Amino acid sequence: MTDEVKTEDISVDESETQIYELGFHIVPSVEEGKLPAEVDSIKAFIEKQGGAFIAEDFPKKIGLAYTITKDTEGKRNKFDTAYFGWVKFEMKTENIMNVKDEMDKNKNILRYLIIKTVKESTLAPKSAMAPKEEAPKQIKQKPILKTGDMEKKEGPKMTEEELDKTIEELIVE
Repeated sequence: MTDEVKTEDISVDESETQIYELGFHIVPSVEEGKLPAEVDSIKAFIEKQGGAFIAEDFPKKIGLAYTITKDTEGKRNKFDTAYFGWVKFEMKTENIMNVKDEMDKNKNILRYLIIKTVKESTLAPKSAMAPKEEAPKQIKQKPILKTGDMEKKEGPKMTEEELDKTIEELIVE
């Protein structure tokens, strides 16, 4: 038995639609003024393939967790930052490979990811993502007494008679 998958074995319902999310990094060499045109070209292609948009986030410049290299025009470029954005859309399952091919051809896309998702918003509220800052707890500390402090402490001295009298008063009560 072979591990090959035959295309005739895979049945794709051409009328079936799926919700997808496309997350992408645009190279930072794209000027901010040309960024809307780049995003519009991605969205226009998705629309051309029959995609209906549900949600999106316009790309914002972010620092990357690690350096990503990309070969363009025979030159290897290294990137530490990129514009990250995403779009959520509904599309027929048969057309998603066309979107993948278009993203592969786009020289301004550093990386991208297409995932199947749900229509509802999956974004966590900001309060759930960031831990709340609590006020620093005040810890009451007792003063530390050194052995020399007891000897140096001077106060009113009692005579032995006064001391005996005080002790007797405490015992009687």
